[in-house]
Amino acid sequence: MRIARSIVLLGILSTTLQFALNAQESTRPSPTTTTIGGVVLDDSREPVASAEVALIQDRRVVGSMRSENDGRFRFVNVAARPGSITVRRLGFRQQTIPVDIIAATAGKPLEISLETLASPVEPVIVDAAGGRMAEFAAHRQNSSFGHFFDQRDIQRLAPRHTSELFRTIPGAQVQVASGIGNRILLRGCRPRIWVNGVRTVNTEVDEVASPSEIDGLEIYPSIAGTPAQYMDRENRACGTIVVWTRR
Repeated sequence: MRIARSIVLLGILSTTLQFALNAQESTRPSPTTTTIGGVVLDDSREPVASAEVALIQDRRVVGSMRSENDGRFRFVNVAARPGSITVRRLGFRQQTIPVDIIAATAGKPLEISLETLASPVEPVIVDAAGGRMAEFAAHRQNSSFGHFFDQRDIQRLAPRHTSELFRTIPGAQVQVASGIGNRILLRGCRPRIWVNGVRTVNTEVDEVASPSEIDGLEIYPSIAGTPAQYMDRENRACGTIVVWTRR
């Protein structure tokens, strides 16, 4: 009789212990951080190297890096809450996508496709880097209305984003953007931006080049002093930005 009672008691204790363990497992808090990764691709699904990838949570950049040669990126110790990823690369339209952090880490790596920026006008034909900087130097020497930064100026000022250089330009407004960097206004409206002689469409200066990628930057707050090949009669009141990159 005692043996039977002992067996029953052991069974009850075993069941109770298993129930407690299950309850403890179910109430264990979810991980507060995780790892998220993916790959940046172009229109033809080829990897895009050196794209600037930023992870944004609570309306601020909590992590940034450049994609590897195979287009891949990876963020570790990411807070397990909603956010977005913004990707930019010279020659491509900036892309921002919302990300469910938990779902993204549970499934396959993220794939972010960038759209190639097309120019609606014929590019200005210039030589390689030496020719571009010769044009920059000529504009700098002959213009009384433009503002100019070469790589030495940029290194001395050490801006995090190209747009920060505009804080020294009279009449320029630097506004916080929803993605990477800032939004620039000259004389209260969006300036026209040219990159290596090619006119861009619907871009911000922080989207087209980072400070380390720029050999020369020309800023014309109005049509006055703007070189003839970069004048835009339809946008004459909003100024012009000419970017010469090192690539």
